[in-house]
Amino acid sequence: MTIFSNCVFFLKLKHLPIQEKNRLKTCIKENGGVIHFVLDHQVCFRFISEISVGKYQILLSVLLLEEAINSSALCQEVSDFVELIWAEALGHLDSLLLEPVKNISLNDVSKAEGILLQIKNALDEGANEVALQVMIKEFYQVIRHKTGIDYNVSKKLLSSKQDLCQLIRDMLNIRETNMSCPNPSSLAKYQALRCKIEAVDSESYEFLSVKEQLLKNNYNDCPVRILQVYRVSRIGETAEFLSSLGNIQSLFHASPVRNFVGILCRGLLMPKVVVEDHGLERTDAGNLGSGIYFSDSISASVKYSSPSVMDGTRLLAVCDVALGSCLDLYQRNFSLNSAPSGYDSVHGVHKTTDVSSDFEDDEFVVYKTNQVKIRYVVKFCVAEDHVKPFQPGTGVELEQDQPVSQHPLHVNLVNAVKTGLQDRLGNLVPLKSVNIKGRIIDFVAQVVMFQTYTNQNSSPIEAKYVFPLDDKAAVCGFEAFINGKHIIGEVKEKKQAHREYSKAISQGDGAYLMDQDAPDIFVISVGNLPPDSTVLIKISYITELSFHNGCISFHLPASVSPWQQDKALNENTQKTDCKAVIKTVENSSLDVSGFALEIWISQVYLPRMWVEKHPNKRSEACMLVFQPEFVTASEEVQLSNEIIICLDCSNSMAGSALQQAKQIALHALELFSLRQRVNVVKFGTNFTELSSFSKDILGDLASLKEFITCATATLGNTDLWKTLRYFSLLFPSQGQRNILVISDGHIQNESVTFQIVKDNVQHTRLFTCGVGSTANRHMLRSLAQYGAGAFEYFDPKSKYNWEEKIQSQVSRMFSPGCSSVSIKWQQFDTNAPEPMQAPAQIQSLFNNERLLVYGFILHSTQATLSTVINDEEIQTMVSTTELQKTTGTVLHKLTARAFIRDYEDGILHENETEHEMKKQILKNMIIRLSLENSIITQFTSFVAVEKRDANEICSADVPNLLEIIAQEDVDFLPYMDWEEKSTESGFLFSKGFNFDSLVITFNLCSYFPQLGKILKFDVDYLINDFLIGKGIQSLGQNGKEKILQLIATLLVLQFIRCTQQLKGIVFKSLMKLDDLSTSSAVHWAFELIKKAVEWVRRVERRFPAICYRLELGKDWDSATKEILGHLILYYS
Repeated sequence: MTIFSNCVFFLKLKHLPIQEKNRLKTCIKENGGVIHFVLDHQVCFRFISEISVGKYQILLSVLLLEEAINSSALCQEVSDFVELIWAEALGHLDSLLLEPVKNISLNDVSKAEGILLQIKNALDEGANEVALQVMIKEFYQVIRHKTGIDYNVSKKLLSSKQDLCQLIRDMLNIRETNMSCPNPSSLAKYQALRCKIEAVDSESYEFLSVKEQLLKNNYNDCPVRILQVYRVSRIGETAEFLSSLGNIQSLFHASPVRNFVGILCRGLLMPKVVVEDHGLERTDAGNLGSGIYFSDSISASVKYSSPSVMDGTRLLAVCDVALGSCLDLYQRNFSLNSAPSGYDSVHGVHKTTDVSSDFEDDEFVVYKTNQVKIRYVVKFCVAEDHVKPFQPGTGVELEQDQPVSQHPLHVNLVNAVKTGLQDRLGNLVPLKSVNIKGRIIDFVAQVVMFQTYTNQNSSPIEAKYVFPLDDKAAVCGFEAFINGKHIIGEVKEKKQAHREYSKAISQGDGAYLMDQDAPDIFVISVGNLPPDSTVLIKISYITELSFHNGCISFHLPASVSPWQQDKALNENTQKTDCKAVIKTVENSSLDVSGFALEIWISQVYLPRMWVEKHPNKRSEACMLVFQPEFVTASEEVQLSNEIIICLDCSNSMAGSALQQAKQIALHALELFSLRQRVNVVKFGTNFTELSSFSKDILGDLASLKEFITCATATLGNTDLWKTLRYFSLLFPSQGQRNILVISDGHIQNESVTFQIVKDNVQHTRLFTCGVGSTANRHMLRSLAQYGAGAFEYFDPKSKYNWEEKIQSQVSRMFSPGCSSVSIKWQQFDTNAPEPMQAPAQIQSLFNNERLLVYGFILHSTQATLSTVINDEEIQTMVSTTELQKTTGTVLHKLTARAFIRDYEDGILHENETEHEMKKQILKNMIIRLSLENSIITQFTSFVAVEKRDANEICSADVPNLLEIIAQEDVDFLPYMDWEEKSTESGFLFSKGFNFDSLVITFNLCSYFPQLGKILKFDVDYLINDFLIGKGIQSLGQNGKEKILQLIATLLVLQFIRCTQQLKGIVFKSLMKLDDLSTSSAVHWAFELIKKAVEWVRRVERRFPAICYRLELGKDWDSATKEILGHLILYYS
């Protein structure tokens, strides 16, 4: 056995002679080990060392708890109790919900909770009744009820609906453990709760002690009968309880019986909605803010319990609560969401004849879940309760899942889609011609496509037009030319668009409706296409371009032009220094690979910023382009990295989701080097790894594939945290550990999982792949964000790009990366509105990946980009030049599309409920952006109506194609070059000056005026003519002054360097002095010049490539030499 440092081992010794045991102890101690305790046959502790006894006792307790939970023994009392709480929860949901709980997804629950939080905030802000009713209606549309909508919106209603959402979430999470069995046994339900439950003998001292404690503080003498006590041990609480705070008191927390499935499974939670007035539905009534509430009185607890529907009894939890330093309060404080500074908890003191207080009962509140440890659950009743026998097995079965069909991976789904104009039977309407025009700006493009079709039938037809695009594109314009008419499509809200289309068809008018069927498939319905008529359809779309092999790549699929003529595409290229116009000759066509254009970009790794002013309104759209350049690691370094594939085998993955996950894992294996160290882990409630350490694929490929192929979705819950914790115990011995998680994202214990990922990000990166139609993308994207990795969602509707996504994830694992990327936009108008940016949260970047960040930001020509590379925070400033300022709507449309995409797939907030609330708030803005920029979203559609008279004669005239196409002009950018201004002397400097005066300028705040005097330098032309013409004003006043100082300092340094007039001062390069040993004893100005060199390097890093952007030269060395050319020659 191999033993590593800083590890804890539990050894089980069976039938080992005493001599061998002693020898083992000696061997451990001689090798630096410490034995902390041993256990006897009764599993009692016998401590050998006092070092860290508490810590290891907790570890062992957790192991013993897990073993006990997985035990097959279950007494009748516990079995009945488990059946009761399950039946109560399912019965309550069945009485409220219109559909079975299994038909509700966890994503729906998150969305509903987001709506409730939005309503809560709206109530706080005094929103009107109509707005509140609209929002609550949206909640009922997500969580459909059997009863009607309750429009009487109050925080008490919100609290009850939040309880409902939590109960649905609990049942969905717990149900995951039982999915493999349609009628789970009591043992299966018990194990799903993930806690140990034991019935306490009613004759025992323990039972009597608990009973005495409960009945001691019965202030109103309410008759209470204690029926049963259950001892409870939860794994999470055993490991995390903050006993070190001290002041541990035994307190009560009562709740309706239906909530105890969730309470036992995940513990007591902080409330998401606070009720400010006392109600009888929950104990955390909100008098002391958003915390977990307890009482020391049974009479107070009874108020917040309710009798079970199944047997009429009630339940409460007896908890150990670590109050620590507790503050006594006598007035309500609804705003608390944490204990006051210096305290760990608060105590609302109940009023008496001698004490004036707002509190009817003593209330103890903590604001951290790890200050609570459930010890007992007590079944009791009061005098008015009607207790009745409970028959387990009646109405407590879970719904049986239908089998899920499995489909093979398609190579290219788009190729399987019939594209073009089709009639209702799917027959293609003949395509006569295709014309395409496009405009490319940096990594984005605007494309306009014209397609001409002819209806050769003798009667009108209703057709559909199928148009495939990649998922980075967005259609932003649709027009049709038919029967001498020009019909322009408008984007409208989806329901309204569909109504207008149906109405037009029924009235005999022409109509066009465009929807997005999938992320990459657009469908236009064409109604009442006249017989023997020709229609010209014009589609405009915007897209982001990819980067391959050092080139920007534009691709047009062949499916937009389904015929072939010439295999080789003829082209006519006009080229200048600032642009290229590419035309194809007449009668050319596309082969099966489509049309591809690759553009090499000079200085592609330099950050760039584009600003576009809207021609018709006060609006500016910005686009920031950032593509980091990393030093590619050697093959040996890459092979030193460890790869762990974590395959989600929880029950929620049953069906096609697991099949897809296997395909992804197997394909990833094929992309790894045979010398790569790889391991595979299947995880659920627990986890199983192929081997105890990672091995080279070469010798283990068959075992790896078999391990993946044989995986089944039967491992219970999705407890990824256990797998991550296991790997975190031992850092990788060399290189980095890269974990690839393939899951549907319905992760348990989110906060613990996130914390483990954050704590280990220095040596372990986390990459996530989302599978399944109900994948929790927010969770998986957040995991990748915290783990300095990347997230990809594998949409079942778009399998054609799966291979590319897998390749991207594998490439990232072997690439250095930059994480924690953020943008700070600098606005030069103090009254400008707050910047709006998309994406709001930026994913980590890797080699050959580019980042496009968009924003609607007024008066901003500069931004600071911050990121972390190799644990070092890096900042770089990017600004726009005059050449990168445009007027138009292309960037506005792209920016709108970026906000829409961020709304659909991005992270708007770390907390999922807050994220969903922000989505609800932003919904109206997304619709507005869609309507203003004519972009289709999930809420909007294109619609166009062609009004026709009853006696109208349809014309067969073909639209003038060339005339229409000619209206789409290509934007020719003006050529910008260095324009030298002649001076009387023929160059910028005079030939006589004082060198000491030149050096002294380093001590002055304003360099250029002094430099001009010393050198008789014409600064007016350089500053007010040339540099202004090249866009220096866009840097703002502070930026402009810094650049002028930088230029002046570099000119002085270059002159000193090249003329060597200051003897002994030697430069290795313009921004680096020779070391002190050769230069220290030569000149009084050495230290001054050294400081200037260091200052220049700092400022130059803040403004990367500014020399190139201002067109002074390719770098500062050549630029300053060119300006100083005549002087350097004279003094040399």
